[in-house]
Amino acid sequence: MLRTTASVAAATIAAVALALIAPASASADAVVAESSTTADAQELADSNGPLPIRYATPPTLGPYDWNGPEITNLAITATSDGFTVDFDFASVASPTIPNLFYGGLVTLLVDYGDASTPVRPAPVIGGPPPLYDEPALGLESSSAARQTGHFTQDYRIDRADPLVVALYTATSCDPSSGPVGCGGGDDLFASAVLTPPTGPDRVTGADRYEVAVNVSARAYPSGAYTVFVATGANYPDALSAGPAAAMLNAPLLLTPSDGLPGLVRTEIERLQPGRIVVVGGPNSVSGAVVDDLKSIQANTVRIDGADRFEVSRALSEFAFGPSSQTAYVATGTNFPDALSAGAAAASAYGPVLLVNGGASSLDSATVATLTSLGVKNIVIAGGPNSVSPGIEASLGSVSGVTSVVRDGGTDRYAASAAINTRAFPTAGRAFLATGLKFPDALAGSAWAGAIGAPLYVVTSECVPQATLAAMSAQGVTHVTLLGGPATLTTSVESLTPCA
Repeated sequence: MLRTTASVAAATIAAVALALIAPASASADAVVAESSTTADAQELADSNGPLPIRYATPPTLGPYDWNGPEITNLAITATSDGFTVDFDFASVASPTIPNLFYGGLVTLLVDYGDASTPVRPAPVIGGPPPLYDEPALGLESSSAARQTGHFTQDYRIDRADPLVVALYTATSCDPSSGPVGCGGGDDLFASAVLTPPTGPDRVTGADRYEVAVNVSARAYPSGAYTVFVATGANYPDALSAGPAAAMLNAPLLLTPSDGLPGLVRTEIERLQPGRIVVVGGPNSVSGAVVDDLKSIQANTVRIDGADRFEVSRALSEFAFGPSSQTAYVATGTNFPDALSAGAAAASAYGPVLLVNGGASSLDSATVATLTSLGVKNIVIAGGPNSVSPGIEASLGSVSGVTSVVRDGGTDRYAASAAINTRAFPTAGRAFLATGLKFPDALAGSAWAGAIGAPLYVVTSECVPQATLAAMSAQGVTHVTLLGGPATLTTSVESLTPCA
């Protein structure tokens, strides 16, 4: 009887896994975005590969107007982590002045939308779009001879939602004689649709530092005002950084303690931050790294403390105001529970506070921080072996606290499922990271928290059944793996249930 029940349960979990990785019918039947100035839609057969392109009707130009630069041989190709744009370009002849050629601007805009979304005739931006770029073509604004060239660039962007890629060219006019007839704006040239990839996708890299860079590139393709930097060599100082970064809509990048890797510097320069936040003291991130960061952005601040617990409290007070209704409390002597709690806490606009989980009662400094933040609801991440019953009792007596609950389990994976089940009753997206190492989940927790998605820690070889059951109950349809095949095998990518 027990064997039959187990077999049925395994079959149920397997069915859940298949449902999670099966492509949605909407994606399979997706078409290129509609525009009032474009031709009939074409079917998009696959989520990766060359995209059908819809060309807009050229604008009506007056006798002094020109539209440039001229674009030919446009190709937009969907990739697993974004898309590639290729086209030939050329300056255009003045309509009235002999031997004069104009350059001009090209604008690339990516916004949320699908086959039924009308593409804007001009890139009027309300809120920040997922991606906005003015590709550098190198054309002179005016020249005596026609200039030509080829543009190609890879753009990394999160493709969890359907996206519309739109390319615009500038309209201007000759100031030669007569009235100025041009509008001086941008006109839609062409558009295409990026559908979500079918099945789980993966963010990987050669090492932990490149994984964090690639997470940042996917999550913040148009840059970020704030960037967090923490050591990738150890976890204690950085465990609370994920929800703090998510709260400030910032990526979390990793660095060795003694030197900033070139690829991390390049990513920070691409992000063009107005502020860099360094997490931890000089033993975690050296003064030389801070000086290097200050050469990129003078507004670089360090959040540190005497130990991991003081750093956690300082981060919480830095990123969260006095109206944080909810806080998560996790042990600072190990990392899995705190990593699972990162995105959960961020979704509740609250911090993860680290404590000495084996202590018999809560320390006074943490009591003061909880009180100053105005916390009313506390969630303990992990079972009694992680955070002691004595600390749980102390939390209930903190002034202003009205609720203390615990999300634990038989192991780190069960605890992760419990934490995310409470925090995310529904979710369309979920992240998976190894529960045996901290770096990939550390960088991913900031991304997951910023978009309100659960992050589950799982084994390297399979997905725990509690995780699959939780994702099924939440309605997850898109799964993103954090880390390469050496960290999360192809069995995890296929959502193979653990025995």
